[in-house]
Amino acid sequence: MFDRAIAIATALTVVACSAPLTASTPATDKIIRIDTAAGPIQSRLPCNRGDRSAGCDRVIYQVMVESFVDGDPAFNYGTGYGTSHHRGDLAGITASLDWIASTGATTLWLTPIFDSDAGAPQDRLTGDDPVDLRLDATGYFARDYFNIDPKFGTASDLKTLVREAEARGLEIMFDGVFGHHKGAVAPSPSGVLPKDLETARDYSGGAKNYPGRLVDWSSTESLAFYQEFIRYWADEFGVVSWRLDQVYQTSNSAWIELIRQMQDSAAEIGKPHFHVGENWTGADGLADLFGSNDAPALTALFDFPTRYALVQALAVEESGAGKKPATILTEDWALHARERYPDHAVPVGFLGNHDLVRFGDLLQRGGLGGPETAAYWDRHRLAFAYLAAYSGPIAFYYGEELGVETPNFTGRVEDGCAEQGLCDDHAARTSGVIPGVTHDPSQLPEDANRLFEDLQKLLQLRRQYPSLSMGAREHLYADEAIYADLKSLDGEKILFVMNITGTPKTLEISTDLIGDLTDDMMTLWGPSPELTSSGDLSLEIDGLASAIIRL
Repeated sequence: MFDRAIAIATALTVVACSAPLTASTPATDKIIRIDTAAGPIQSRLPCNRGDRSAGCDRVIYQVMVESFVDGDPAFNYGTGYGTSHHRGDLAGITASLDWIASTGATTLWLTPIFDSDAGAPQDRLTGDDPVDLRLDATGYFARDYFNIDPKFGTASDLKTLVREAEARGLEIMFDGVFGHHKGAVAPSPSGVLPKDLETARDYSGGAKNYPGRLVDWSSTESLAFYQEFIRYWADEFGVVSWRLDQVYQTSNSAWIELIRQMQDSAAEIGKPHFHVGENWTGADGLADLFGSNDAPALTALFDFPTRYALVQALAVEESGAGKKPATILTEDWALHARERYPDHAVPVGFLGNHDLVRFGDLLQRGGLGGPETAAYWDRHRLAFAYLAAYSGPIAFYYGEELGVETPNFTGRVEDGCAEQGLCDDHAARTSGVIPGVTHDPSQLPEDANRLFEDLQKLLQLRRQYPSLSMGAREHLYADEAIYADLKSLDGEKILFVMNITGTPKTLEISTDLIGDLTDDMMTLWGPSPELTSSGDLSLEIDGLASAIIRL
């Protein structure tokens, strides 16, 4: 659908409307009455207790460098996984900064840009050392950690990107791979080298199949090498925040030292540090990586459990499981897993990334409609509204703001998926759609235009009302259709409700639960509530709709 010309959607100012405080008399057989909360108030974790130093209000925008935007024909791979042009570079990201900033993002996450020694063989522990240029293009198996991949650009290009991003209020976040590399790593400027694991059984899937080497984290040399790596990019380019790849490959004791180095390097140049780790695991695995109150390790981790619950409620996950009731979000393995995390834990909400199937394709995989249907766009809005009210930082993958899908891809492709660029773990690596840069800005599909504008509004609300991103969370109610939370911070109270079915619903919420309602109540997003004759809040909410109300 995005082969057509695209237009930049105009940023709109949110206008909060006073809710009419009039009596309502909805049909009693349709009323969902909420008199008591379904769960306790969560106020222990940093992003439920207003800890502004924890980065709870961050909005991360991810780009995959090689697949994103071709800004300079002198730099490109020309091959890679996925269906993109594979000509992405640093100049293309710089050219796209106005668009990225206009979404409401505060942090720009780049997949690894360090030198992969493109076209040179991998150095495996055993077996053959093949050339894999597509793997090189990902950046995830670097050979020289202290130089930029010459197929992405130059040091000057990176300095320009950092400078221009910061001028637009965007912080650059690097993608750091601390557990593995391409092998035959180049020494650091001071001559240090990391130590490799030399035992074949340490390599998942067998050393002869692993595309490089694993780092031996029992070695002091490994720690010294990666500490120097962190210092170098902070000192030379001012980059102090990191997305941490496959964090389970690095020990918690090593993470404690590495994060201390990140924090120290950030403090030395007067910038705030932030990190977020990646591990596709359940809540218990995340809890282990967070460490404990007595021995904290990682601070922030991507909230994979809640991501899977969200897509199962609004669509289907990659396996096809989904179309679940809204109650799935409240299960112990999803949102309620936070009760198992230590006091410093900062889960990060998200919908997709470069390894996952795009949300638009998951909707189609579940038979829930394509871009030609209203439901396709409404379900995107529901996901965005949920993330806007998420307690903690949130992340978006490029193209989500426009509801981008992967053309000709819905069901799982089994045979020859890599050759077609349609394997589930890389089909989302499509060419960037950046109005005014990659596409003519005159013909943005109207549905995509409206979706982008709505994301802007939701993220503006998130900035304007801190209780959304870092307020105490009281779960009020969930059933097959309805999910409702009350967020509060410093006297500010926000009601969030979503209806994930196609059937309108009416809620009636007791003032004994949400407090007395006043003339200051405002509808920030969605339908306006009314007052019942007894003074309770009544809200009629359409199917596939959400509401955000300041009480």
